[in-house]
Amino acid sequence: MNFENGTVHSIRSISQRGLAASWARLARQGLPPFDQFDPGRRVHDPKQLVIWKVEANNGQNVFRALYRGSLLDQAFKDGWIGKTLAEVTPPSLLSAIISASDHCASTGCAVYTVLRTYDGAGFPIDLERLLLPFGKDGRVQLILASLQLISLEGTVERGTVVGSFEAQAECVLSIRVPAASFPKSRSKSAVKDGISW
Repeated sequence: MNFENGTVHSIRSISQRGLAASWARLARQGLPPFDQFDPGRRVHDPKQLVIWKVEANNGQNVFRALYRGSLLDQAFKDGWIGKTLAEVTPPSLLSAIISASDHCASTGCAVYTVLRTYDGAGFPIDLERLLLPFGKDGRVQLILASLQLISLEGTVERGTVVGSFEAQAECVLSIRVPAASFPKSRSKSAVKDGISW
């Protein structure tokens, strides 16, 4: 999969843009540690987040689930905690999902992808996936993933949408967004509204 250079403005979701901007403020000095990440509860809903631990296995990245928000529980019936990304990803999405995660882990950049399927009426449903890397000493140790389902014409049924992606899916956008490409913003204290992760 090819990843073009993008900007924060390439991210469609306002809440994902806010989450990425919070990450970029920390990442200007290098790969930020996760325990310093505090985007504020009004920035993004934790129910749409997944936290992946990045493990190395024979020179390959393995992504293991540490946390999955409750909105994802509605779409995926099986539990993920402790399982790898390769184990829980539908086969039709495996290449795009793993490729984006590997790119995030290897570059230390935010990665944003849009995967598309169609509902029973033929309306497009987009999965907007934002990946934010965290770690230390230049090594990505965790990836925070924000997953949002969007349908501009129909409705999204969380209980059946995975089946739609399993049947047909395409990647319509894949970009990397380096922290340095984000515009400098107001000080964190001016926008901070604490959240407990």
